[in-house]
Amino acid sequence: MKNFGIPSGSDPVEIKSDVTRARIQLSDSSAFSGQELAVAANFSIKPGWHIYGQPLPKGYVPTAISFDDAMVARQSFDFPRPMPINFVALGETLPGYTGDFKAIGKVLLREKLAAGEHKLAGELKFQECNDQICKLPQSVRFEIPLAIEPTNE
Repeated sequence: MKNFGIPSGSDPVEIKSDVTRARIQLSDSSAFSGQELAVAANFSIKPGWHIYGQPLPKGYVPTAISFDDAMVARQSFDFPRPMPINFVALGETLPGYTGDFKAIGKVLLREKLAAGEHKLAGELKFQECNDQICKLPQSVRFEIPLAIEPTNE
């Protein structure tokens, strides 16, 4: 998945603003309780704009994806190394992402989830900026359909 993408899997959920597009997808559309799933997030940022990476000083919002604890026992996300962006007007160099990039993560589902159709809920946080302005930080909720398979207990 890290090198070649997701050959099959769940349908991606798409989050769009006028500057940023993110497509978040699970490695499978069904799973068992306690199973680990891979997550891919493909980002596309319009030319002339960026979103922030980490580490950042206070007052800036780094790009982050998190899933709600209701279905997830553990999660992690690996973003690529952000590139340093020099802001002459601010006298600062900050980490950011431009263009197209992919982040890969993992979620470990909780044990004893009820079999049936569920929605894996989460949140994408980001802040869009160019050399002149920074827009207000955004926090966008999303849900990815996920079928929990019955176990033979």
